[in-house]
Amino acid sequence: MSRIVVGMSGGVDSSVAASLLVEHGHDVVGVFMKNWDDMTSDPLYRKGMATDCNWEKDAEDARSVCEKLGIPFHIYHLEKEYYDRVFKEFLHDIELGLTPNPDILCNQEMKFDVFLERALRDEEADMIATGHYARIQNATLLRPKDLNKDQTYFLARMPRESLRKTLFPLGELTKPEVREIALKRGFQNAAKKDSTGICFIGNIDYRVFLKQYMQEAPGNIVDVNGKVLGTHTGLFQYTLGQREGLGIGGTGPYYVVEKREATKELVVSNNSEDELMYATTCVVKDVYWLTDDEDVSQEYEVQVRYRQKAQRAILKKDEGNILVTFQNPQRAVTPGQYAVWYRSEQLIGSGKIVSTGNA
Repeated sequence: MSRIVVGMSGGVDSSVAASLLVEHGHDVVGVFMKNWDDMTSDPLYRKGMATDCNWEKDAEDARSVCEKLGIPFHIYHLEKEYYDRVFKEFLHDIELGLTPNPDILCNQEMKFDVFLERALRDEEADMIATGHYARIQNATLLRPKDLNKDQTYFLARMPRESLRKTLFPLGELTKPEVREIALKRGFQNAAKKDSTGICFIGNIDYRVFLKQYMQEAPGNIVDVNGKVLGTHTGLFQYTLGQREGLGIGGTGPYYVVEKREATKELVVSNNSEDELMYATTCVVKDVYWLTDDEDVSQEYEVQVRYRQKAQRAILKKDEGNILVTFQNPQRAVTPGQYAVWYRSEQLIGSGKIVSTGNA
């Protein structure tokens, strides 16, 4: 019997993960990670309390499930670690004009590093578990049975050593099967909606949140021919492919096709398939391999966003970075996001997108 700490979010997935481990006879402890509030003395961080992140309700849902399962429940206060290791990096990328992915960074820095180490130490645990839809076999990360819920993209940067200390009990289940288990167990969160968006923002407008931290840097909104259509208060509020919230009316809809940092121009097109939206190559930095096989001479299947169908591409070393060349042009390849490459169902490696181009 192993002692396993389950990261409990208050949602149905982590609840069922804990339930399955209890049923298999493990000594299970439920822990809720509290990552976001005003516990730090940093005045910038305290602004973040103007969010809709209802952690109290989520923690209570997690506690309720643990009581039903008859297992201990704890709350880990990790606000300082999250601020230093995730939120600062998030803001830094925004300042650089990038579109960051804090969920990937949270998994890398928090769940499978800070949280894992504390759980092993404080609870004298053998392993941790989460409700992610993914599989681990022989210390390799694989896609789950339910490809519609595949979360391996978000796990691409988890430390390799953590693969030997982590369980994903839902890897062989589908989402409908998970909800059915929750209903049979009588969990009050059985029908709870999946969380979406950035964890520390909740349901409020992303741009409203960012304006608490970023200085306005106004510029023009122009079409692909250079005609001025309106103005904006900062490029940090927009991402490639964005359609909503441009505030320019006219003969739209319009789509963001380019962000020109040098001139502070936001370029839009009323053609959702405008050629400016597409790229055949991207350069990635901070390359991270989840296997010993760091072979860039072969073809891989590459994702540049969550839920995207993996695309065939060739990888090539490029002055310490990697150049990814796609077989077919890809829409809205976005600097700041991650390119993640697979061989069949196995996740091999990833890198942060810094630029795009056309071969």
